[in-house]
Amino acid sequence: METIQETDMQIFASKIGLTHQELMRQSLISFIFSKLKEVKTELFTLQKRYNVTTVFELEKLYETGKIEEENSWKDLQLFDKLSFQQDIYNKFLKKIV
Repeated sequence: METIQETDMQIFASKIGLTHQELMRQSLISFIFSKLKEVKTELFTLQKRYNVTTVFELEKLYETGKIEEENSWKDLQLFDKLSFQQDIYNKFLKKIV
């Protein structure tokens, strides 16, 4: 993959009628929406698997022994990580939109 120089991006932005800053902003927004879609898909899968909506509900199932420890521990950690990532993406998106 060829390295893109800053001047190349500025020229491209100019050709499509955007400032370099606006091109970078829109690119970042698109990237964040893409990542949010991935995170939400994984969260949805976990929510359906355990019939929960939050990491706290899953944690309660785990703590009360209503779900097996063997596989649920990794899913609990993943759910927590994904929820955290979703919050980070959403907060930053609100700043730039």
